[in-house]
Parts: sequence; C-alpha cells; structure tokens
Amino acid sequence: MVNLSGMPHAYAKPAANRINMLMRTRFDAALTLLKPMLNSSDSLNGTSLFRAMNQLHKANPDLSGDEIEVLVAEVIRVLQNPGDKH
Repeated sequence: MVNLSGMPHAYAKPAANRINMLMRTRFDAALTLLKPMLNSSDSLNGTSLFRAMNQLHKANPDLSGDEIEVLVAEVIRVLQNPGDKH
C-alpha cells in the first residue's frame, strides 16, 4: 500500500497562488479606478499616492495594506510602461 498522506492533491493550490489570482482579478478594476488619478507623471507625489491607496482600500476593504500597495505600484508601473503586460 502506498502512503499518500504527505503528497499534495492535484487539485489543491498553495495559498500564494490563490493570493496571486486574487490580485490578478483585482488589477483591472484597480487600473480603471486609479488611472484618472495617476495617469500623468506630474500626479505621482505623496498626496496622490495616499489618495490612490485610500480609494483602492475603500473599494476593496478586504485587501490588506500590503496588497493595496502592490496594486497601486503595479498600476503605476503599467501606466508608465504601457507596452508591458501585467
């Protein structure tokens, strides 16, 4: 008999993959919400970043502060490099 108790199931996903998928699904909504606020390089200052994180947190209260920061940083990266894939 083979002991499979220590082997992960084929359908089980690690927690990190679930978190990454959650962030991917939230990115498009974050981009739509934050693009008007962060679209120009002149608007990238401490105040606009604070407002962006605040707006994103209001729209997604279930996200942690770290997740909010990651989404804002990724939105800024995509806005600054429009040819990059997200």
